[in-house]
Amino acid sequence: MKLFIMTIGDVSIAVSTPRGLVVPVIRNAEALTMAQIESEVVRLATKGRDGKLSIEEMTGGYILDQPMAGVFGSMLSTPIINPPQSAILGMHNIVERP
Repeated sequence: MKLFIMTIGDVSIAVSTPRGLVVPVIRNAEALTMAQIESEVVRLATKGRDGKLSIEEMTGGYILDQPMAGVFGSMLSTPIINPPQSAILGMHNIVERP
């Protein structure tokens, strides 16, 4: 068995905009601090909502963070992995049931 460790940390984030969902990429996230990642999320989300993201800012992510289902109150979704993505972190709503 071989273990492969990726050294590239381009992480896609899902951003809800008035015109639909966009998926900008945080480049080299492995080299950033949590504060720097937070600042980059805010920067990219703002650009996405303002309709000012470039194609380069939305291509090439390897992992997608998709918290959208929980934000909109749904309990599940069907994630679609687009190349070169290799994983999706989907966060959903937690509901107490009888």
